[in-house]
Amino acid sequence: MAANTADVTDIKTALDLNHIRRSLMRMEDSIIFSLIERSQYKTNFPVYEPDCKQLGEFRLHQLKSAGSNGCLGDWFIYQTECLHSQVCRYKHPTEFAFFPPLPEPYLGATSPDSADTVPILAPVPKEAVVNGKLLEIFRTKIVPTICEEGDDGNHGSTSCQDVHSLQTMATRIYYGLFVAESKFRSERETASNLIRARDREGLMAFVTKPEVEAKNISRVILKAETFSQNIPQESEDGAKTYKINGEYVGTVFRDYIMPLTKEVEVEYLLARLDNEPG
Repeated sequence: MAANTADVTDIKTALDLNHIRRSLMRMEDSIIFSLIERSQYKTNFPVYEPDCKQLGEFRLHQLKSAGSNGCLGDWFIYQTECLHSQVCRYKHPTEFAFFPPLPEPYLGATSPDSADTVPILAPVPKEAVVNGKLLEIFRTKIVPTICEEGDDGNHGSTSCQDVHSLQTMATRIYYGLFVAESKFRSERETASNLIRARDREGLMAFVTKPEVEAKNISRVILKAETFSQNIPQESEDGAKTYKINGEYVGTVFRDYIMPLTKEVEVEYLLARLDNEPG
């Protein structure tokens, strides 16, 4: 489970861009480690095959009612989310389940239970929830690239690791909501004009910082190579080898995680003024 370090009791801290930046850098570590762990298993595509007979009729019906194709991997995600929901994970403003509805939360708390608590974010529209896209990208793009093709029989371990990888990436993506809200508040007039004009391209430019993205990708590649480097034995020639291709991890961020994050930000901003007077 990825660490979500936003202090939802303190709006100033939660929307401070320096604090957000530090949190995003820490999430990079979680994502990289999760992909390294997933890469030790083969692709194990039976985990993603629909209508898993082992689940039985009742569980399949339960799972499909939440929008799944009935595969074993989705069952692990759903069961994990049921547990996490009970300890208030999805009360956090940047956490969204893959397969709702889920049990009501009743253990733990993410913020004081007070009617006076001011929400950090405006209501998040359904268009800003991209879990379905992330799930498809992970299974059809990322897994076939980082994993050896085939079936090693470790379906349970694969499913568990998939949950961790998907949740770490989703946490990173939806943290962009704090970025969008922070930018909206700091440049309210510019953002409001773009929102009223329904200018998606303008809003995309508003949330995009190419030079920052380039630095982030370079840092991710370096981290991935550092974290995944194999320690050579004395008998080996000392050539560096890695558990995962660092350049590809950079590609995952550049082509998938960052675009999904910006999609979330733009969809959120397009709805940002919907509940404001005037």
